[in-house]
Amino acid sequence: MAEFVQDPMDLTARNDQYKRTDDDGKLYSIIKVKSNSADDDLQAYRFDFGLMNSFVVHHPEAEELWVYVQKNAKTVSISREGYISVNKYDLRTTIDTGRTYKMLLSVSGPQVYLQMVLFRVKPATAKAVVMVKSERQNAVEEMFGIVDENGAVAKSLPFGSYTYRVAAENFYQSEGRFTLNNQVENHVEEVALRGNFGNITLEVESDADIYVDGERKGTRSWTGALKAGSHQVECRQANHKPSTQSITIVEDETRTIALPLPVPITGSLSVTSRPLGAKIKIDGKDYGQTPKNITGLLIGKHTVELSGSGNRSSKQNVEIQESQTAIIDIELAQRGIYATVDGDAQVFTVTGHGKTVSFKMIKVKADTFQMGSDSGDDYERPVHQVTLTEDYFMGETEVTNALWYAVMGKIPSKRNKGDSIPVEYVNYKDCLKFLEHLNKLVKQRFRLPTEAEWEYAARGGHKMTTPNYIYAGSNTLGDVAWYDNSGNEAHEVKTKKANELGLYDMSGNVWEWCADWYGSYNSGSQTNPTGPTSGSFRVIRGGSWGDDAGGCRVADRFYVTPSNRYNILGFRLAL
Repeated sequence: MAEFVQDPMDLTARNDQYKRTDDDGKLYSIIKVKSNSADDDLQAYRFDFGLMNSFVVHHPEAEELWVYVQKNAKTVSISREGYISVNKYDLRTTIDTGRTYKMLLSVSGPQVYLQMVLFRVKPATAKAVVMVKSERQNAVEEMFGIVDENGAVAKSLPFGSYTYRVAAENFYQSEGRFTLNNQVENHVEEVALRGNFGNITLEVESDADIYVDGERKGTRSWTGALKAGSHQVECRQANHKPSTQSITIVEDETRTIALPLPVPITGSLSVTSRPLGAKIKIDGKDYGQTPKNITGLLIGKHTVELSGSGNRSSKQNVEIQESQTAIIDIELAQRGIYATVDGDAQVFTVTGHGKTVSFKMIKVKADTFQMGSDSGDDYERPVHQVTLTEDYFMGETEVTNALWYAVMGKIPSKRNKGDSIPVEYVNYKDCLKFLEHLNKLVKQRFRLPTEAEWEYAARGGHKMTTPNYIYAGSNTLGDVAWYDNSGNEAHEVKTKKANELGLYDMSGNVWEWCADWYGSYNSGSQTNPTGPTSGSFRVIRGGSWGDDAGGCRVADRFYVTPSNRYNILGFRLAL
């Protein structure tokens, strides 16, 4: 809306400071324009007097626009982007020479008209990004959208003119311009992108990972589009020096490129044994017999196994370093007195101090399991994944008084001395001394289990149920354990049910020493964990005849000073 009147008392158009003349020397008239809104941007308005010349001078101090116009103007069209235009507003007078007029504009707010814009981009697989920019003053480029699987993207935009660009990886950028002025019809922009890539297959004759410009593409081979130009290709493989190659891709080419192999980083291994002539296997592959120097081994960790007739096989881990020689010298123990039972157990017989005792070791096959509990005490948390990579054996029962006596010649228990009672009143060092004597007798390498080995075996090892039992072999504690309703003393082993592996008394009877120093769990996955490297306490597991049900859970753990002895604390063998 506009209001227009002549101000006969205002002589500004004739004032020497402000007057202007046209090409014929005639004075322009001045229309002083104001807005009913103090915040209105007067400079955004445009005035069109048809055939009559005009120009605008801004007078911010007066919050006015002065529109200079030639005589004889009768109408004016007033426009502003985003607002309803006033077309051919009737001035109801004819502009005379050198007169001053006043106009008041009433702002009714912007009226925004929208039109739907649809981009169709080919090829649809280009995953193109569409950017648009209005040609309005001070406009900035904005994202219109990313095309869908059909290569299309749509959005409504205000009337006006726009420029656009469409970009996609490995394609030349496409640019264009369009104008919107129709609310009813969709505006469709068809864009055909021109490829700037070649179809390339990269191959390497090893299990190397292929990287292009630092991004991993695949293992052994990869086929895909590469942008025309130069690229750096790298083949990476563990314990190898990466191979690098610069390739140049030409637009529209199809090519297969063979990549150079990574270079192995190697060292050597010197292997001897007592007695000599033992068969050598490294990571399961035969390497002849001892003594032998073996060259060209990849750096890193390897498992060396030596075996000989009449001797127990022996496995040892070794780490090979670049251009260095590692040395292994193993004394193979004579085969102990054992027999295989159902393929999953070994029975050892020990004779000493006038007593002969047989005990069974149950095979536990390596696997991955979830260790700990999120529902127990804080030191059982968090549950974390543990992987045991090597099979091992666990004692069918806790070490008994009879076995301890056959090895050591004296029972440490102060009152409960029956042969089948688990040994008690033994501290950590007592256990190590027993193991030293036992290994000399049977030429083996018996040891204490790690905490992870203990819990895995207690849960049933490779035969564990899903979900796991709360206790070792059952969810009913009395079926498998002697605990705090058991008469205040240890009981003979194997008088309760065994767990899935055939292990007895893993819950209850006496606590069992483990090899680990005590420390908090962490949430990360672990392989063959052995606990902290040092500490003040050693881990004990399994609960005892003096504990309630909570202490007999397979996830429960506790700790004891290594020098302490208790009538509820014994141990179990591992091999």
